[in-house]
Amino acid sequence: MTSLRKWRFPILIGSGIIAAGVLFYFANTHVSTDKTQGAIGKRDVYRDGQVDSADVATPGAAPVATTAILESSEFKSLAKNQAFQELMNNSSFSQLSRSSSFVGLLASADFRAAVQNSRFAAAVNSSAFQTALRSHSDLLSALKVQSEFRALAESAPMQALLRSEAFKAMAGNALFGNLVRQSNFQAVMQSQSFGVLASHTSFLTALQSGSMSQMTAGLNRE
Repeated sequence: MTSLRKWRFPILIGSGIIAAGVLFYFANTHVSTDKTQGAIGKRDVYRDGQVDSADVATPGAAPVATTAILESSEFKSLAKNQAFQELMNNSSFSQLSRSSSFVGLLASADFRAAVQNSRFAAAVNSSAFQTALRSHSDLLSALKVQSEFRALAESAPMQALLRSEAFKAMAGNALFGNLVRQSNFQAVMQSQSFGVLASHTSFLTALQSGSMSQMTAGLNRE
């Protein structure tokens, strides 16, 4: 009896340890992987391409970056302007607006100031100017030789413009020559609203993507 009492407590302790081990083993082998991860182990992994459909622009819709432009008073004013509407639908303008050189010109204050001169289109299309352009000669000198263009050539905006690579890249383009002679183009270039819009990269990007004419038409239907 004394011997049994002596070993009772060690036997109970040993049995408890064995039972705990068995329970631990079965608990780990039958619990699902979701539960074993716990609050720390379980994590949401971001993957490229997981984009909410509400964030994706529909074809022809304005990019998020142009929202401020579309809501501006300058754009709304131009969108109702007949000259601007005609220009947006002009085939020469549409083709040229895909050119970074042309879009760069539109953003140039010197270009818009030069276009406002009634002699600008005639000067660009003159034989002397085109000859100088093809031979990479001094464009300013070519215009100054002709008395009717001398005052234009001496104006600060024209001098700055003729020295720009963007203008040199476009000046010999037949579409460009045709465009600058059109009254709707000259009217838009003289608009202060267009000057403000042309200072915004998002407007020029939308113009180059071809979506600006669609947005203009959409605004007119409102």
